[in-house]
Amino acid sequence: MENKNKSEVDGENPEPMYSLRSVEHGEEALALAKSMTSLSDMSETDVAIMSRMTSEDHDLITPEKPSKNWFMFAINWWLSWAIPGMGMFSEAYILFAIGNIKPLLRIMYPNCWGKATPTDCDTSVVGDIETIEICGIIGGMLILGFSADWIGRKWGSRLCTSIMIFGSILLTAASGSATAFLVVFATGLCSFGFGVGGEYPLASSSAAERAEGNPAMRKRRGETVVLTFTQQGWGNWSNTLVILILLAMVGATGNDPTSNDASIVIHVQFAVALAILLGLAVYRFTKLKESAVWEAERKGVDKEMEIEGEKDNTRKLYWLIFKRNWSRLLVTAGAWVVNDLAFYGNKLFQSKFIAVISGGDATIYKNMQWTLLNSTVALAGYFCAAFLVDKPWYGRVRMQAIGFSMMFILFLMCGIFYNQLVEDHIHVFQFLYFFSSFWNQFGPNATTWLVAGEVFPTDVRAFYHGTSAAFGKAGAIAASQIFNRISERATFYVSAGAGAFGAIITILLLPDTTGLDLAEIDRLNRYLLAGKEKEYHGEAVNPKHMSLFEKMLGWHKAYDPVIDEEQRTLQNFMSTKSQPLDTIAEDKGIPGVNN
Repeated sequence: MENKNKSEVDGENPEPMYSLRSVEHGEEALALAKSMTSLSDMSETDVAIMSRMTSEDHDLITPEKPSKNWFMFAINWWLSWAIPGMGMFSEAYILFAIGNIKPLLRIMYPNCWGKATPTDCDTSVVGDIETIEICGIIGGMLILGFSADWIGRKWGSRLCTSIMIFGSILLTAASGSATAFLVVFATGLCSFGFGVGGEYPLASSSAAERAEGNPAMRKRRGETVVLTFTQQGWGNWSNTLVILILLAMVGATGNDPTSNDASIVIHVQFAVALAILLGLAVYRFTKLKESAVWEAERKGVDKEMEIEGEKDNTRKLYWLIFKRNWSRLLVTAGAWVVNDLAFYGNKLFQSKFIAVISGGDATIYKNMQWTLLNSTVALAGYFCAAFLVDKPWYGRVRMQAIGFSMMFILFLMCGIFYNQLVEDHIHVFQFLYFFSSFWNQFGPNATTWLVAGEVFPTDVRAFYHGTSAAFGKAGAIAASQIFNRISERATFYVSAGAGAFGAIITILLLPDTTGLDLAEIDRLNRYLLAGKEKEYHGEAVNPKHMSLFEKMLGWHKAYDPVIDEEQRTLQNFMSTKSQPLDTIAEDKGIPGVNN
């Protein structure tokens, strides 16, 4: 049995047997391993495998010296997250606009979007317009998210932008009879949703990898990603402001606009989004660079799979990672489901709540002012999240759990005291509703977008982020169906229940990646792909970075910084001396390797 692998004993395909003796500096590596307590009893084959169990070097971006001019420093800081987040800006500007423009659509097409009879369009399509939009988003999250792990972040982003432009053109051009408008509008909304669905995994993964590749930004990775995500808040805020300006320009500040004026407002606000997307396309096709971290890890994992005789075995790659990380996928997807149930439910039906707050006889212009205030409060939540998410005393798990808990408390109060609040204490109701928006952003809406791009390895990050987000949008579909059929009071009970459930699964299942380098998750993945995950003892299994459920499984017991340091010493020696992956792959004694 000596020097035989477990797979040989079990009668499975044997693990490639090879020695470091034929590799440059291999004898030195073997001598180094024998001098270490944890490696001294390993076979030469296991030492050879251990020597390559490291992620690629992530110090790939040279930090720029900050400008001494405070104004230029502020501009550069803003551009560092504003431009990468423009896809999310466009998402919120257009998709959240649906709730804003519904009152205008009722004026334009009262027999289609309103309650006038007889109807002149398929009202079932009108009732399901949010579902059509979200189905497009889900398709983009899954298909474009998967594609981004293979074609790269640069071309994935370019593809998303192109699809979003196509959808925006349709939305801007929709006109004519109620039926004609509805067909073009629904098609444009679904198309735009498909493109923006890809923005979720791409923008989050790219931001996380951009911070990971820059040593100066690595410990501020969460801040970098969440600042990029704040563009969603700015998109929502900007759309409301644009509609307010347009309403003022057509003279509809005291009274509701005419049908013609409503048409102008709707088409011009979509045209603004189209212009922004065209500018984004120019940037992405001329200036955008590929993620250096993705490129390095993609090549490294491909070579590892080749060494293991599993070249191009995509199914095995995803299955191995799923078996290890299924509980993480469960919480990233589950938390997103309940967050979107509350968040999108409130956004898509925002005009319904604002009408309660401002009074049923308030003008569209007045309601928009309340909506702008709500968006401003929400923006404060985004920035609070960005500046606290990397703090060790707060971090991802606490931020998400506390945010969900506050949503539960605030929505529950709105539900229990709904009649009293609406009739006698409307300003208290306003505070509770707006404060819930703050805690949603300063909590699960930001963290679900962040952690789904952190807890999985680089080579599958976009797909698993997209999968998590797609499940989340199932919550948004549930909201579009449920909220249409229940009272305003009942919506707060549903949202409160979502907050309570979100807090529970966060505490049980979410690992805390605050302070953990993504290189360690990629390094653990190398052990996993080689069938050696039980021999990993590094920071990725440090109890402080593991979920309560993972600690119940005992995974944290593998953490041993002394053994890990010895393994790192061997790995660093070989990576600097002889590039072990390439050298081993070229060893003609390895079966299943094609060169």
